[in-house]
Amino acid sequence: MGFDLYGVKPQINEGTSEPKIPNGHDNLWHESITEEERSVYFEETQVYEAANPGVYFRNNVWHWRPLWGFICHEVAPNILTEKDKKSGHYNDGHLISAIKAIYIADAIDKLDKEGNLEKYQKDYDKSVSELPNEECNVCTGDGFTIVDNKKKECHSCEGKGQKPNFANHYPFDTENIRHFSKFARESGGFKIL
Repeated sequence: MGFDLYGVKPQINEGTSEPKIPNGHDNLWHESITEEERSVYFEETQVYEAANPGVYFRNNVWHWRPLWGFICHEVAPNILTEKDKKSGHYNDGHLISAIKAIYIADAIDKLDKEGNLEKYQKDYDKSVSELPNEECNVCTGDGFTIVDNKKKECHSCEGKGQKPNFANHYPFDTENIRHFSKFARESGGFKIL
């Protein structure tokens, strides 16, 4: 699962144009479009999006949750409404206005210039690493499972009965935040899908 963000009125740099689906179709999966044409279209789309950062931003759920939490609690707690904060954790098409998007980008850039992104990342990594281990959900903590009617060491926790806290799956990444700042700044507002 991932979060796809689309700029509402993205800044488009001169000399770039959005790729068109081949053969004049509106469906990339139309039977007359070859795999090679699809591949070329995707490559051209990546080039276009790289040249125009406000068009599109994507994160998988593991990276998005810490990013959006950071935005809600550290970057724009008084700018985002409770609905913005809550809806940002879902793919329901919630709109963040252009004014809020610029504010978010400005606040991230300010934190970055002050060195606070790296500090936040260190603090985040430390707090997650210090969380207590959790009981293994496969063996329910005893370190063993039954396979072919035989008691065997649990493959999931390697017989320990515990695993690292699930929060370890959610990394905070300063480069991801910087990339998001560029997107927000040039998005003209964005929808979270």
